Amino acid sequence: MSQAPRGKYDWFRDHYEKAILLIVLIALLVSCALLVQWIQIDKDRAKPSLARLGWKGAPVALVDTVPFDNQIAAARAAATNALPQNPRMAISETRVACVKCGKPIAYEAEECPFCLAAQPKAINIETLDTDEDGIPDKMELAWGLDPQNPADASGDLDGDGFTNLEEFGAGTDPRNSRDSPDPIVKLRVAAIRPVPFYLRFVTTSELGDGSLRYQLNLQTLQRTYFAKLGDVVLGYKVEKHDPAGRLGETLTMVRQSDKRPVVLVKGRPVTEQELAILFVYMIDRSRLPVQRLNDVFALRGVEYKVVDIQRESVIIQNIKTGEKVTVPLLSAEERAGPAASAETAPPAAAPAAAASPVR
Repeated sequence: MSQAPRGKYDWFRDHYEKAILLIVLIALLVSCALLVQWIQIDKDRAKPSLARLGWKGAPVALVDTVPFDNQIAAARAAATNALPQNPRMAISETRVACVKCGKPIAYEAEECPFCLAAQPKAINIETLDTDEDGIPDKMELAWGLDPQNPADASGDLDGDGFTNLEEFGAGTDPRNSRDSPDPIVKLRVAAIRPVPFYLRFVTTSELGDGSLRYQLNLQTLQRTYFAKLGDVVLGYKVEKHDPAGRLGETLTMVRQSDKRPVVLVKGRPVTEQELAILFVYMIDRSRLPVQRLNDVFALRGVEYKVVDIQRESVIIQNIKTGEKVTVPLLSAEERAGPAASAETAPPAAAPAAAASPVR
């Protein structure tokens, strides 16, 4: 070990790190002292100016920013353009092959966008009726019927007397006998036939008291009536006598059921004809009394009025509700059934004469 004497710089060389740290600490202390002094000088300089302004300082008041936020949100919404959304973004589109080029096209396309070939009309599966029996395939499948058999439309699944087609038209369940259509749907027209007017004005007779009697004969000459004004003959009231009418001596008769007038010319037959209707109720194959225009009849406790007679049907109206119903003629299948005999029945004969005066 060397015993050489140490120089005056040996201590500093051994402890120079500590010396540097001491110098830095002293510099920081001096800097802090100077900073505090400068701050105090700035405060002293600002005091005269603050004194002139009179500012003493106060807590900041809280302000509700909700209205401002709402206005900002509204402004942003108004300035934002909503992007249209494609409803098929997440759903695949049904496509079919073009009938000409075979490329996939939209199901509803009327024209191929590739070869411009016209496409068949799209089929609505909801109304598709393969056998054309009046009942859509969708309903036939739900009821257990055959969509390719038109005969099942005339069947009766629940045995209530109404066909499956009638139940479909009425919106009832053909599998539930307690859910049946209105009975009026089973009414049919068996026949519409012309009926000539059956009275003829023959002559006028004056009695000893000066009163007049009008001779009325049946067209068949089976009976003669002598009536005065106000009398009712076969449902017609003698309403008016005109000895010098435009066509000659006339007698006006008014039908009591609907106040329909008929003018009889002395010595001439009435060529006007009415239409008589024979209705058949298909549930029990019963025949209703012969009806004419404006007549009122009852079916299952409901009253109906004949309001129009057409070539292939008769229109009746519910007296209570005012609803009009079109009653069709018997179909070929229905005519072949038990109701066929009803069609051959003759129209009702002339009304009984018990209530008519006979001289």
